[in-house]
Amino acid sequence: MTKYLVRLVLLAFLALPSAAQTPKAVSHSVDEFVTSKMKALGIPGLAVAVVKNGEKIKVASYGQANTEWNREVTEHTNFQIASCTKLLTSTLVLKTVYAGKLSLNDPIGKYLDSIPASWKPIHVKHLLNHSSGIREFRGDAYVSTATVVRALMDSTLEYTSGTKQHYAQADFMIAGYILEKIYGKPFPQILKDEVTSPLNMKDGAFDMEQRVGTFMRTNLVPQKATTYYELDGQLRAYKFIYPQYTYTAGGYFASLDDMVNWVIGLDKEVLFPDAFARPLLYGQDSVGTKLSEFTKAGWALGEEKNVLYAGHSGGPGLGDVWRFPEEGYTVIVLSNDGELLPDFARAIASFYIPGLERKMEIKKFER
Repeated sequence: MTKYLVRLVLLAFLALPSAAQTPKAVSHSVDEFVTSKMKALGIPGLAVAVVKNGEKIKVASYGQANTEWNREVTEHTNFQIASCTKLLTSTLVLKTVYAGKLSLNDPIGKYLDSIPASWKPIHVKHLLNHSSGIREFRGDAYVSTATVVRALMDSTLEYTSGTKQHYAQADFMIAGYILEKIYGKPFPQILKDEVTSPLNMKDGAFDMEQRVGTFMRTNLVPQKATTYYELDGQLRAYKFIYPQYTYTAGGYFASLDDMVNWVIGLDKEVLFPDAFARPLLYGQDSVGTKLSEFTKAGWALGEEKNVLYAGHSGGPGLGDVWRFPEEGYTVIVLSNDGELLPDFARAIASFYIPGLERKMEIKKFER
């Protein structure tokens, strides 16, 4: 058989509906798809998991976590998940709401002192669905959260809260500040105590980067992947600076094992019942005259041919996590390619969910 015919057979096999293949065959098809795209695009490392109703269907790692040391990606490699951190923050918010310590309809003035008049109509729900109108903070990356909040109070709103949407890190930053008021401790500690430890997420952490004089100090994060991008035909290592006051919005390092345990925790209702969470994770409020682009819990929402899914991406493609509530599937993709666009999880989901159209194109951008 010629190479051309082999390729045609492989493409035809990949195009078969998942229901027509055995689970082992589907898994192999995903491996073929992932490895071919990694080779074509020069992606250093990737980790993939598929969970269905609390059970692991596929857990796989590919490529290198660190090319300098030739370290392979494993289930316990900690990737920078960027804005997928919001999934963990929203989990904490829902647990806090379920415990009766917070309501999404609470005005933020219930928790923040001396807010300006323009902030009084802002409710917690506006922070989660990015409709508060609070502007982004532009300033010192190493000041305290309290300093940032005071600075934002002195600025004008971008628009009247609840009338428009603008995806902004400041919204989740304010939400985190409120959580710190409720629990009386720093956000990283709250997240560990209330979410990651109860869900057996033992690998990940924030690196707590802090500038000290002319030095940069960070905590040690075990098995931390290096993030790369390509410049002039060569891989370059880079690190995005996540100010600690934005940790509710981004900056967490998590392993595939961590994120699988997070999914299993949601599926098995470890922190709160599914009946309580589902309307918040997948339901929308109205923003102005339109439905919100984000769910009540702050997740991005999509629907294709009656297949509903919600989740988040970050980096833009360092983390890519989507849950399909009716089908029971969650697909997780973690990467250390700083130019990868978030298409992998959606593509992999189509191997398992017959109602999803096969969209196999994976793209990168030039950073």
